[in-house]
Amino acid sequence: MRTVFVFLTTPSNAIVLLIVLGLGLMLLRWRRLGMSAALLGTVGLLTFGYSSAGELLMAPLVSRFAPPDLETVSAPFGIIVTGDGINEVSSRTTGALMELTEAGDSVPITALLAGRYPNARLILIGGSGHPRPTRPADGMRRILMEFGVDEDRITIDADSLSTHERVTNAMSVIGADRDKTWWLVTSAHRMPRAIGVFRAQGLEPIPYPVDYRWIPPFDPLYTYPLTEGMAITDTAAKEWLGMLLYRMQGKTQTYFPAP
Repeated sequence: MRTVFVFLTTPSNAIVLLIVLGLGLMLLRWRRLGMSAALLGTVGLLTFGYSSAGELLMAPLVSRFAPPDLETVSAPFGIIVTGDGINEVSSRTTGALMELTEAGDSVPITALLAGRYPNARLILIGGSGHPRPTRPADGMRRILMEFGVDEDRITIDADSLSTHERVTNAMSVIGADRDKTWWLVTSAHRMPRAIGVFRAQGLEPIPYPVDYRWIPPFDPLYTYPLTEGMAITDTAAKEWLGMLLYRMQGKTQTYFPAP
């Protein structure tokens, strides 16, 4: 049921289904209704696929939390890293040190932060639904060790999939150290929801957003390739809907967490 819900609420899927529905209705001689549905779907596809309209959904998410000033911020007792920006299947197959996806900025950033703060613990959270050894957290640990990070500093949870699962499992690892200074490294668009869940569970981590899917300023005349524009729209819509569901389920205390 959850898979069906996610599929239907993804804008690119919903738009294609609307066009297909419209064509089907026209074949069944519901011409006016069918033409309206197909036209609406086509307009949605052109608008969110080619124009910068998807940026209007993405911009508030990625600009909500600014990265910390490394010269003035408190040094971390530990760094929590959530995400799945590693294609570990490809790395294992090709023998490459790392194969990063679009969300892979957290890997080099974490390596740099681990070097800058050599006493900080590292908690790597993130699964992919695949069996060992293809899980992102496993891959990130392997890569960090290649960069010289001591394995004793690293704790992983490679099974959690959702943002709520990742935060809950991270809190289990943190335990009695929740009063210490923790940093959170995750994608900028995902940061509001993640911060909201951490706050609901009694931790106020310092956000370190990465993987920016949109950089200001907004340009209403900018055009995207179709798949890229829809990808931005799908990603942003997922977060807005996710924040709504989390608020309704009591997993966060506010709909759109702020600094």
